[in-house]
Amino acid sequence: MVKSKNMLMYIVKRLLIMVVMIFFVLVATFFLTNLMEVNPVLNKLSSDPRVPYEIYLEERARIGADKPILERFLIYLNNFFLGNWGNSYIVAEGVPVTTLIASIFPKTIELVIIPIIVIPILSVKLGISSAKYRNKWQDNIIRGIIMLGVCIPIFFLATLVQYFASNFLNVYTYGVINFETSSANSINIDYDYRWTGFRLIDAILFNDQALLQDSLVHLILPSVASIIVSLAGITRQTRASMLDVMRKDYVRTARAKGVAEKDVINKHSLRNALIPTSNEIVGLVASLLVGSLFLEIIFNYKGMGWYLFAAIQGGDYVVVSGIVIVDTIIILSGTLVADILYTIIDPRIVY
Repeated sequence: MVKSKNMLMYIVKRLLIMVVMIFFVLVATFFLTNLMEVNPVLNKLSSDPRVPYEIYLEERARIGADKPILERFLIYLNNFFLGNWGNSYIVAEGVPVTTLIASIFPKTIELVIIPIIVIPILSVKLGISSAKYRNKWQDNIIRGIIMLGVCIPIFFLATLVQYFASNFLNVYTYGVINFETSSANSINIDYDYRWTGFRLIDAILFNDQALLQDSLVHLILPSVASIIVSLAGITRQTRASMLDVMRKDYVRTARAKGVAEKDVINKHSLRNALIPTSNEIVGLVASLLVGSLFLEIIFNYKGMGWYLFAAIQGGDYVVVSGIVIVDTIIILSGTLVADILYTIIDPRIVY
């Protein structure tokens, strides 16, 4: 009872801290974006160099860009807490930011859903094997994979994967394995129904096998790049935790009693080794959602990362602020969930 009360108080305290942090992120994002040397009005009107200067001034006045920055911030802050995050000016002209984010967020989730499922399972398996066969050839191979994931930036690896798929697989398999690497979906696939916003779920609900197959094919290459890079952290943590636990007295006692090595690892070592690893796994989900920017740009996958980059380039400040706020909420929520799960996995931890 006391522990439950303490946990409730801890969650309330963390939520209050989250609100304060989100506010500071909102303030910082607004001022940093508005102080950038990117003029959204010029970007909008630059397609026609004959536009009179008076039209430029009228357009600035229409979107409120002629007001002092502090006045603009107070207006934006008031509207933000009323649920009006503004309308996109460049990347999706006239569309409310909340509507835009609601429509593109499912695409980002779909992009990371395969890595979220595969990475924890595969990395824990690799970490266990690496610890079990310490300093043997299996361990050396796994540590090489870890080093590869740590050293290679995601944008570079994604480019290599894209180049390999488009220039080698398509050619040397005579088109049997054919990846369209420059878009999120085939242009000849119709997608007129959007019940959930998730292409995979809608394809299953409507039994659209062509859409389902097309969506899965276009997720393979980004998933491969993401898995290779993201494996390193959890695998390294699992290996270190397993090596630490396997030196404990209770593990030595189990071996001395003649317990099979398989049971020593799975029953006596793994559960305790997963306590610090669980933090990495929960953090992985948040980092994949937030860190999909490079993948979306390289594979032209129009999710939150792609729109964030386009909004920064075009000076669409309200879109930048909206996406950054959502990313902040995801990261803070992920850390809170990780801390709560930590107490469930290890009852010795009390907040």
